[in-house]
Amino acid sequence: MPYTKRPHFHLLFFLLWIAPSASAQWEVTNLVDEFLIQPPSRVLTMNLGYGFAAPISQEVVANFSRGSAFNAMVGVKRFLDSDYSATQVDYAHIFLTTSFGRAAQGRLIDTLTPTLTQIGFSNFQFGFGARDGIGYRFQKYAVVTPYISGGQAWTTNQWTSDSLFIGDAIRLNRFSGGLRYATFTEVGVMVDVGTKFAVDMGFEMTLVQPRYIFLQSFSNLILQQVAHVLIRKTVDALFPNSWIPIAGFVLKGAFNFWLYDQKSRRANFPFQSEAGLQILTFRVGASFSID
Repeated sequence: MPYTKRPHFHLLFFLLWIAPSASAQWEVTNLVDEFLIQPPSRVLTMNLGYGFAAPISQEVVANFSRGSAFNAMVGVKRFLDSDYSATQVDYAHIFLTTSFGRAAQGRLIDTLTPTLTQIGFSNFQFGFGARDGIGYRFQKYAVVTPYISGGQAWTTNQWTSDSLFIGDAIRLNRFSGGLRYATFTEVGVMVDVGTKFAVDMGFEMTLVQPRYIFLQSFSNLILQQVAHVLIRKTVDALFPNSWIPIAGFVLKGAFNFWLYDQKSRRANFPFQSEAGLQILTFRVGASFSID
């Protein structure tokens, strides 16, 4: 009986041969796609940070050495396509935050009888806030974003000292014991590598109020928001699209730190009030997707 070719057997063999290869390629493609930054996207994240903190008071004659600070944030980060350019993305991040910091030693500023004194400082803080900015997109794999952060918190501060002037001790006691209302602002840069991991570096200023007055504090927050809207409109009118992320970052950041400097002298600026307590923190952090 003559031999007859059966092409359907060859076709079946070919399909069985390519099936595992195609399946593996599909899985790899899926894995890569999962990490790509493809706006619009929202990601639940955990951020852990470590840095150096120092309290500063306008009315206490002591300088504090560099201390340590730990913080954790849980929030939702989202990227949207920017209206300015296809190579930019609009970034926003709402979060809950908690932190712990301490500073070690203070030196009394007394030119007549300079003495060293131990002024221990520690604080625990929790609150909420938001980051936003416009990031530069590098293909689909990375985004570099200069961001501005701001929020409100409640903090408890503890002070210990072996020798403080009476006036200084009274002043510091205004910020000790119980919970104190605080606001914070931060400028920083974040680098996202895909949607699963990011690193950031920022400088934060926290302003603790000796007492909370709702109307004045709320007016202060409104002042800041109105100023940001005006800055955004000015930046849109004066700068080309490629410079808008940096220009907005610089101008908003400069305004925030000017405002907080004023609030360190009058906690409810522009209203007359007591000076606030500044806590300056430089930190680095890392974010991980937890969805």
